Amino acid sequence: MAKRGELKPMDAWEHTIRSNAVAYNVVMFQPGKSSRMYQSFDNLEMAVAYSKITLQEPNRIRSAMIYAIDKDDHHALVGTMGRHDLQFKEVEAQTW
Repeated sequence: MAKRGELKPMDAWEHTIRSNAVAYNVVMFQPGKSSRMYQSFDNLEMAVAYSKITLQEPNRIRSAMIYAIDKDDHHALVGTMGRHDLQFKEVEAQTW
């Protein structure tokens, strides 16, 4: 039985992926098209910087999602960035 304050099972599993990440994929969302991976980076800071630069360019991309990838190719969302404010918002893990 889970105790109060512990991470929920899915969030705990995703936390292990984020903490053991070997790459970070940047996925962009454009209305009317499917979301697509644009670039892959070795560290999170470069992925965030690339997202910010791409969202500032004249294009129809609305938001960027950054996913952590572990050695077994499992992925977990690290955070998102919207075109309107260009602020990186990290995922907040849920607890019981």
